[in-house]
Amino acid sequence: MPLAQQHRELEKYRMFVLKNAWAALGRRKWRTVLIALIALLVSFSAAVDLAVLRSDDTANNETYQSQKASAVIRPNAQIKAKRDGADSSYTDNYLTWAKYSEYATAVQNKSLTFEYTLATSVPVRQSKSLTAIAAKTDTSEDKTGGNLTLQAFYTLDAAKLNEYGTYKVTEGKHLSYKTQGDGALISQALAKKNNLKVGDEITVGNPTDASETYTFTVRGIYEYTDAAPSGFGSNAKYAKDNRENVIYTSYLTFAKDGLDNTDAKGWAKPDLNIIFTLSNPSDYNTFVKLVKKAKLDTKTYEITSPSLTSYKQSIAKLDSTAAIVRKALPATLIGGGLVLLALILWAAIAGRRDEIGMAMVTGVSKGRLGWQFMLETFMMTVPAWAIGLIAGALLAKPLGTAWAGGHTVAITSASVWNVIWCGVGVCLALGIIALIRVLCFNLNQLFENRSEVKA
Repeated sequence: MPLAQQHRELEKYRMFVLKNAWAALGRRKWRTVLIALIALLVSFSAAVDLAVLRSDDTANNETYQSQKASAVIRPNAQIKAKRDGADSSYTDNYLTWAKYSEYATAVQNKSLTFEYTLATSVPVRQSKSLTAIAAKTDTSEDKTGGNLTLQAFYTLDAAKLNEYGTYKVTEGKHLSYKTQGDGALISQALAKKNNLKVGDEITVGNPTDASETYTFTVRGIYEYTDAAPSGFGSNAKYAKDNRENVIYTSYLTFAKDGLDNTDAKGWAKPDLNIIFTLSNPSDYNTFVKLVKKAKLDTKTYEITSPSLTSYKQSIAKLDSTAAIVRKALPATLIGGGLVLLALILWAAIAGRRDEIGMAMVTGVSKGRLGWQFMLETFMMTVPAWAIGLIAGALLAKPLGTAWAGGHTVAITSASVWNVIWCGVGVCLALGIIALIRVLCFNLNQLFENRSEVKA
């Protein structure tokens, strides 16, 4: 047969298969729509789910490892639980400059570099110009050291890691941290109670000597932007523990007034909190090991990283979403695949025995019918899978981000290719199953079944 004629015959063959496949899809619209819809939904779900998983993996690995890690050495939960704001012996648990220096030296001797800043505080007494917000327990300031707390920061970084929570200045200015006597910040609640405004002067008293006082200019008024830590909100036992009664100032101002006295006793002893900053979580882990090796009393103190804890909290919703997705994604792929397989075998083939038999009786080969059924399968699944992938890629960011509690989710090229190859595998497998089902069709069995019906 001439080559040109062979080409024409091949074209006729292709057109026959394509025409019959298209006509078959039109005759069974519900089956076509159902299969296409399932393929689209599985593809869409896989794209969004993989975007969430990839984002969670990145957040817990590359992004986490790139975080600078703060490190603080503070009394552990068991010791804090024993704290009584009217018992000054608790200050024996405060770490001194000498202890911090000992731990810092042990770390530096192992060539581990770090930066540091600090926060420190003491209770202070109220005055006529500044009265504290009352607490549920009314106790003499001689026992508590004062109904207010003076908290000092060395730098802005220390303020960002404030143990009382994050705050913003709503009136006036932030602290400068560079000059002595630059004033103080008071809470909105405290300002309202005392009818204070920016520029006013306030006076507080020494925790162990009521005759010694310190005067500050109200530099700014603040409000908290997060929930109060347990025991430091409006339900605090003592007024000084209510974070609304905290006055913020710079360390230079704190030291100028002589409050950074390492030889002080009782409530006058400052609660020194040196905050170390390591380059990454790996260095932080090394820091923890070295400090413990330097004979840190682990029955009293614990080392934690406020920055890493805060970061983990920021991705907590993403982690919980990813945990759901890790279970949902296999279920979606397997369940969707099984449903598609059932529809292909039942609605697409089992219900068309007569059609297959009549076509074979009229001379259509099994091979040609097999290719037709295979093409039908591709026409129902491949375009729908592609549409689902495109929709999933476009909507993965807004949907995934909302699902992950606001943490940005974005689909990657690797996820797109995963869905593509998965789709190729699923569609090809279904097409081959459809082909094999036709090739295995037994025409004699069809005639035997009809004979039995006539009998």
